[in-house]
Amino acid sequence: MASFLTDVLIAAGKFEKGNLNEKIIEIQKETTKLKYDVKDFMDDNYIEFTSKFTRDQHLVAKGEKLLEEMNMLQKRIDDQIKIELSGSTKELKTLSQALKESNMMLQLSNQLLTLHECIKSVKNYQDEKAYVSAAKTLGSMQTMLYNPQSDLRNLDIYTAIEEEYLNLYTSFLSIASSLLKERIRWTGVEDKNPTTVTLSIKDDFDDIQDLIQGLHCIDNLSNHLHEFATTLMEHVINPIINDDCFVHVIDDKIFTVEILNRKKSASYKIVLHNLELLFKFLHQHLNLAIDDDNSFLKQIQPHLLDRLSAMLTTNCISRIVPTSSADLKNFTPIVKAIDDFQYFLVEIGFITSDQLFLSEYTKNIDKLFIEKICQDLLEKARNIMKKDLHDCITYEPQEPLKFLEDSYNNEIKIDSRLSDNTFQLPKCQISKSAQETLNLARSILDEACTTDSCAIRLFYTCRNVFEMYSGLVPEHHHKFLETIPQQVAVFHNNCMYLAHHLLTLGHEYKDRLPESLQNKNLTFVDQILTLRNIGSTCFLEHMKYQRNIIFDILKESGLSALGQTFELQPSTERALRQCIRQLELLKTVWLDVLPVNIYCRAVGCIMNSMVEDLIIKVISVEDIPADDATELVTLFNLIVKRAPIIFPDPQKIHQHVRKWEKFLGLIKILGASLKEIEVWWDGGKGLLAHEFTASQIKQLIRALFQNTVRRSNLLASIK
Repeated sequence: MASFLTDVLIAAGKFEKGNLNEKIIEIQKETTKLKYDVKDFMDDNYIEFTSKFTRDQHLVAKGEKLLEEMNMLQKRIDDQIKIELSGSTKELKTLSQALKESNMMLQLSNQLLTLHECIKSVKNYQDEKAYVSAAKTLGSMQTMLYNPQSDLRNLDIYTAIEEEYLNLYTSFLSIASSLLKERIRWTGVEDKNPTTVTLSIKDDFDDIQDLIQGLHCIDNLSNHLHEFATTLMEHVINPIINDDCFVHVIDDKIFTVEILNRKKSASYKIVLHNLELLFKFLHQHLNLAIDDDNSFLKQIQPHLLDRLSAMLTTNCISRIVPTSSADLKNFTPIVKAIDDFQYFLVEIGFITSDQLFLSEYTKNIDKLFIEKICQDLLEKARNIMKKDLHDCITYEPQEPLKFLEDSYNNEIKIDSRLSDNTFQLPKCQISKSAQETLNLARSILDEACTTDSCAIRLFYTCRNVFEMYSGLVPEHHHKFLETIPQQVAVFHNNCMYLAHHLLTLGHEYKDRLPESLQNKNLTFVDQILTLRNIGSTCFLEHMKYQRNIIFDILKESGLSALGQTFELQPSTERALRQCIRQLELLKTVWLDVLPVNIYCRAVGCIMNSMVEDLIIKVISVEDIPADDATELVTLFNLIVKRAPIIFPDPQKIHQHVRKWEKFLGLIKILGASLKEIEVWWDGGKGLLAHEFTASQIKQLIRALFQNTVRRSNLLASIK
């Protein structure tokens, strides 16, 4: 019985295998024929472009029928493999592999036919204005063409089909974009500095939503949203917030912004009202569904909200933050108006309740109030510091401090008193802006004395004013400070004036400030050194600038060629007179500006550099003819005559010009005889010995006198 069943199964298996083999051979023939038919069809349509109207549908039906037969055969083969698993399966595996290859070719053929159907469908949808269906079909084609697991790329016809898809995509995108711009139309935005801009919504065609959804399906809507938001921000929202403009809606379809005055801003009420009109208009016409979760208005928010928030807060809301306690009490209606505008944006779906971007202005008004006050004060200080430095007033010393004799312990006897000028800033000229800066600082501290809530901020704002002066004034006026001596002198005085008052400013207000500040170390003393250093450094740099002017003049004087010609060059006298005139110019612009002691030290230093340079030039010469020496005496006496009157007290020139006595000694030597020089040297104890070294005297003697026995004896005696 068992052997009978075995024979039956074997016979059935052979029959089944034979039947399967025949079927597979038949299907392979049909598949091959179908493959060539599809190839011919694709060549005709995408390469030769021959018109075929019915053949494609026949091929599709034939392909579908073959797919059904393939699936049935695959199932039968799988069943047969299971039956004969214990036997030889090589033949069945070969048949299975052949069937898979045929299946792959059939799938490729079917995909090609499907792509062809998609191409026809897209064209038909466009003709029927079914933009969403056309976009979805293009999306399906994109998925099939660019599927990395597909073998379509290996086909020769792939490039032609891809080009056809790209042409369809470009055409659809161009048509949909053009139609959307016709439905949502801007006028005036292309003009330079337009005064009137309109936004028109033409919803008579009833296809705006389909166009938007179609562009969304092909992932191109974001570009249009960004472009629309940029135009809306630049040409509508910006004028509404920053300019005085007239906003109105015509026939519920045209939104118009007419700029009346670009230099004037509207009040916050008008700004919020006009913005509400704008968003009502957008909500009425463009609150269109893009998909189940998003609308056009909601999708435009990421492209618009940040810029809207920044401009509205910076250019409108920040301007109405109160700057006084009285304004702060009346700010409640403003807070309500701002909140109502935000809730309106939530209501129309533009933002969510978590995106109330103006809440920091409505919930933290006290903090913003203080910030606003401090910003306004610093802005006021900045404007003061930018004023001209040469707009000056004369600062007179204050009344001298009175010291009470009985204020000391009786056991301490004071034999001498301090000078009345102690702790006094000497008479000088200062800029009006420096005085205004100090007055502003005092007004800030006065305000801090009356309010406890922001006293600390006000105190540090006052300190910031002086820090700003140290940094802003030298930078803003640097061109004048480099070249104009009067302005650099005034700036020096300004720094010393402010530093002088900072010595006692903190102590002056300490007992008047709120109790919360009285136990803190509130002082301005640390800023004194900074101001003094900046004023001194700037002034010293200009002194170097003036000294270099003198040196440049002396370089052209011809003194460097002294002894190399028979007479002095004409430029020598001209250069020395020019040097004196330069010093006299400094007297004109500095004498009444600087404190007297500072003036004498500054001009004395510059003059000393000039005199020292003249001495060095003469001493270094090896041979000075007698005529040159005589002419030098004349020219140097010109300096001796005019230089002292540059100082307030000409008799004290030697106190300010260290090399003055040496210069006078040089003039004596140039006009003296050997005998006179010997007397003035007096063995190293005479007048010349105080100013000249032995080597310098010898050098001058060798240059001025010929080599004689008397000269040799004198040189030998000088040690």
